[in-house]
Amino acid sequence: MSFKFESIERFVVGTVGMPGEREFFLQLRSLTQIRSFKLEKGQAAALAERMREIIREVKRRYGLGYGPFKSDDGPLEMPVESEFAIGSMSLTWDEEDSMLLFSATEIPDDVALEGTNQEEAGDITKLEAKLTLEQAAEFARRTIKVVEAGRRPCTFCGSPLDPSGHLCPRANGYRR
Repeated sequence: MSFKFESIERFVVGTVGMPGEREFFLQLRSLTQIRSFKLEKGQAAALAERMREIIREVKRRYGLGYGPFKSDDGPLEMPVESEFAIGSMSLTWDEEDSMLLFSATEIPDDVALEGTNQEEAGDITKLEAKLTLEQAAEFARRTIKVVEAGRRPCTFCGSPLDPSGHLCPRANGYRR
């Protein structure tokens, strides 16, 4: 199965749940569909940082930049039902169209991996989307804000604090 988005109206990361129990989702909206895909917090942060790097490189190499973009801090559109959990991701610059190409594949089932190559069998689910530089810049800005909105870190060890505190390794196991 493949999900292709040629013209995107919205490409955002958002969360469902309370800090410490949040689930991260990548949500795409076109004129005809809204799709959500589960991903990890680290994947979201890495994707945002990589987009920033590509934008800087495109600006340096091709002299292309982006104009003002509309800030999107709205919630995910409901219902949030994941099509699949994102495994590997890639970003490439399409020089011909002057667009960023995002692709992702699902995390394969361990059972399906035994003795078969899923890609050769055609069983791997993919997501492909084309983004403008403005959309990529807004995605990176919003994603970093969402990632940083989690639990505050412990001042001693840097681990995330639960509302009830945590057993801090730097405090010799005492609760902070």
